[in-house]
Amino acid sequence: MPEDRIDRRILRTRESIRDAMIDLIEEIGFESISIKDIAERANINRGTFYLHYHDKFDLLDQTEKEIIDGLKNILMKEMTGGFEDYLNTSQPLPVLVTIFEYIQSKSRIMHAILGLKANPNFQGRMKKAMENNLEQLGLFISQANTGLTIPTEYLISYIAAAHMGVIQSWLEHGCRESPEEMASILSRLSVLGPLRAIREENG
Repeated sequence: MPEDRIDRRILRTRESIRDAMIDLIEEIGFESISIKDIAERANINRGTFYLHYHDKFDLLDQTEKEIIDGLKNILMKEMTGGFEDYLNTSQPLPVLVTIFEYIQSKSRIMHAILGLKANPNFQGRMKKAMENNLEQLGLFISQANTGLTIPTEYLISYIAAAHMGVIQSWLEHGCRESPEEMASILSRLSVLGPLRAIREENG
């Protein structure tokens, strides 16, 4: 059998297993799920499950890692500007549009994992990944010695936490706004701060 067909079969099997986990998280919560439940829902046997994952925690961990790696790749690929770019534009940052498009494509699984019935550590892992990428990209280094009145580590932590809160709220409301609208909202909040953003909106 050609290798590409084998790879596609593996990907389809893993997708079925992941979809089964999402269904079960929504129905009974992660802690109550068994491998038997996942295998039955994915229409596979337990042996097939163990060909791909050690246990349900490995499945959850790999799923979370895939999402976080996807966000990292977007940030590293598309975020090429500096802090000044946040201040010198009134348009939504393109990288934020791409991030919200990615999140929308993963909305069901992210909502399930970020929900109270899943792993409470995932939100912390995503926030930490955002902080690490902001630091690696050096978005604030150029401002560190030019009048920045807030220590850089607190600024990065605040932005990462605020972004996470907006993302989680968007998911909880069914992604009713478009990625472009959410990018605009988050851009205004990031540049203006919440109070100035409200005043600008009410004009």
